[in-house]
Amino acid sequence: MKLPWAPEDLPNAAADRFGSLKPALREAGFTDDVVARRLGAADAIDLLSHSAMYAVYSALDVESLTTDTAGALIQLFVRNGPLPRDRYEHVVSAPLARVLEALALVRIDEGQVSPTVSISPVRSLYLLSDALFTTGPGDVAITMATGAGLVMPPHASSFTLLDAIRTTASETLLDIGCGSGILALASWTSCASVIGIDVNPRAVAYSRVNAAVNAIPAAFTVADMNRNPLPAERADRLVFNSPTGPRRSPETGWTSAQGALRSVVRAMGTVLVPGGTADVLVIAELPQGRALPDLVDEWLADLRGWKEVRVREVPGSPQAVSARDLASGRLSPKCLLADGPEDRARLLHSLRVRGIESVVPAVVSITSV
Repeated sequence: MKLPWAPEDLPNAAADRFGSLKPALREAGFTDDVVARRLGAADAIDLLSHSAMYAVYSALDVESLTTDTAGALIQLFVRNGPLPRDRYEHVVSAPLARVLEALALVRIDEGQVSPTVSISPVRSLYLLSDALFTTGPGDVAITMATGAGLVMPPHASSFTLLDAIRTTASETLLDIGCGSGILALASWTSCASVIGIDVNPRAVAYSRVNAAVNAIPAAFTVADMNRNPLPAERADRLVFNSPTGPRRSPETGWTSAQGALRSVVRAMGTVLVPGGTADVLVIAELPQGRALPDLVDEWLADLRGWKEVRVREVPGSPQAVSARDLASGRLSPKCLLADGPEDRARLLHSLRVRGIESVVPAVVSITSV
């Protein structure tokens, strides 16, 4: 799907064009606590973790949800569904409608208004992205997004990583694989400066827009941490929410935790200052009888450029599979590592036949030489 704005226009025109969006959304009551409460979620992180589930649960309440401005915005940008044009014109104020339409965030057909992006309000930020799914008018079913290069809303794992790191006011932070820009933008208030890179130009475009929406002077550029071009300034801290996870079969699945950590160590010499720190969130498979700190030491033993590693497992995470889960043959319905009963069964079978005892999310902090 084509972006509603040209990436080449960003970031130069972004601040002027998008600076009015955040105040307009806040004035309309479209805030993270309101959105979570209206959809029945515990909080904004719970909603982001299970947004499709809450969209299905609220499908029969769309009529009552969209009787005010905040509800209309929830329908458009969180449930990712359309509104009848007459309802949109009745509950959305003319000034807000002008902002949404000027930024091409909605598409108006003859009798219907549809969103062109998803908007996630979380931790005082507003983050634009592609929609993870779409809903139809009055439809309980949802359609999951497909296609290469889409930029998804911020994931719960990003907040796991944010809550685990401790930045300082003198640090420059580099967000690897920035996606919608969540790690860099949420860290800005506690750092001297933030930079984000991604191999996907679409992600960089969204990150630049999100920096403008939130009035944050962050720099985002298309780059690969293991290849040039890279930002000229070396960072004090690198953060990476790595695309790691358990495999469904030997041939398919996410990147391995080992592969992600080795890639980071190879890049540290060119992107970090001496003594800098890389904080990497991984989801690692643990073979029977093995501990993650020992595995990490083995994975990195033949590489140079690092001097210290600290491993902090994340307790109670929806991205974990415990030994008890494997023994019982059941995963929690809220486990984020599988979609639906069939996928959960495939995952458990794959882990068992490969002798995996558990799946553990952890923040691995690596100090460069």
